[in-house]
Amino acid sequence: MLDGSSSMAEAWSNTLKVEAAKKIVIQIADSLNASGDVQLALRIYGHQYIVSDHNCSDTKLEVPFASHNAQGIKTALNALHPRGITPIANSLEQAANDFPNDVRARNIVILITDGEESCGGDPCAVSLKLQQKKIFLRPFVIGLNLDPDAADRMNCIGNFYNAPNPDVLRTVMRTTVDRILSSASVQVNLLDSQDRPLETDVNLTFSDAGSGVARYQFYHTITNSGVPDTMRIDPVPSYSITVHTTPPVIRDHLSFENHSLDTVNIRTPQGSLRIELEGKTINQNLNDKIRVLVRKSGSGETIQSQKLYESKKYLCGRYDLEVLTLPRITIRNVAITQSSTTTITIPIPGIASISKSFAGVGSVMMKQGEEWVKIYPLKENSSNELIGLQAGEYEIIFRSRFAKRSTDTVVKRVIIKSGETTTIKL
Repeated sequence: MLDGSSSMAEAWSNTLKVEAAKKIVIQIADSLNASGDVQLALRIYGHQYIVSDHNCSDTKLEVPFASHNAQGIKTALNALHPRGITPIANSLEQAANDFPNDVRARNIVILITDGEESCGGDPCAVSLKLQQKKIFLRPFVIGLNLDPDAADRMNCIGNFYNAPNPDVLRTVMRTTVDRILSSASVQVNLLDSQDRPLETDVNLTFSDAGSGVARYQFYHTITNSGVPDTMRIDPVPSYSITVHTTPPVIRDHLSFENHSLDTVNIRTPQGSLRIELEGKTINQNLNDKIRVLVRKSGSGETIQSQKLYESKKYLCGRYDLEVLTLPRITIRNVAITQSSTTTITIPIPGIASISKSFAGVGSVMMKQGEEWVKIYPLKENSSNELIGLQAGEYEIIFRSRFAKRSTDTVVKRVIIKSGETTTIKL
């Protein structure tokens, strides 16, 4: 995408800006002309109307996408005479319709400009929106000797480079094209608590740092040589890497070079957590329903729900556990350490076996201090219930559906013992 606005006719070193841009674009098109895997297109803006017309729709796809179309690009560039203004945002929006509908393709925009948006649009917002929609990858923006303030404002459109003279423009363009056509090699080292790259078997997500779109999913693997495997990725975007440990670890704004092996070190020391009952269970079906909520110590956010008797990995650190028994058990500041399993035991529940002669409403109440607190509603239409309860003193409150007076409420106080079944008849 080439700037054809009036300022491109200004002198630049020993040539004109537009002539320097034409020359390098033609050279790049010629060098790629033989490749059947690359299709090029040329969109120009600001070249059809003069400045005084202030035409913000002055953008045109001069050469549609095709392979082997260097001659068409050369012809369009030779006919270019800078005239108008700089509708960058509108041109980016129109460029979304230029790309062929090919899900296998990588759509890339190279924007060459010597000025900023002149129509009140927001090129940065347009670029981000189209990246998020996966229309194209993060664009390359090449400024022709922009002043520092303008350069800063262009940086959010894409990967920005400022060329102070035509020689640097040639270097930047060739480097950009080389980066687009190559792949990068990345080795991610997942470090343990001693900074050794020994953690593995964790899935990694590489997301575009600008748009947030996930680009690659890998499972981290150690090779037969004992080193982390190398992953091949597109070097065009900047990336955020999410390591899906529990909780996840994120490294932001990583750029990778082509033709070299980049190494990323991420600390992910892990240990395991297992929760067990203190002894033999008396009702496996009830105990299978018990879940444990795991949170980082001091945080209210649940990061995992875990069953009894299963081991799950967590980042080394301290965690708070909430065991979903009746009543709930809270265990704070549980330490997870490198490559070891922390085992937590909880009391064996007792069983309240409740039978009802009539359907009705009822509750299980637990004494907390001097107060009675409802911890479980009885099932109104169920004649028999088995309820796992932690050892302690409870009251069962019940009123038959057929009773018409509050004084018909039945209150039974029971003591539940660990590992024993207590029968309550209502």
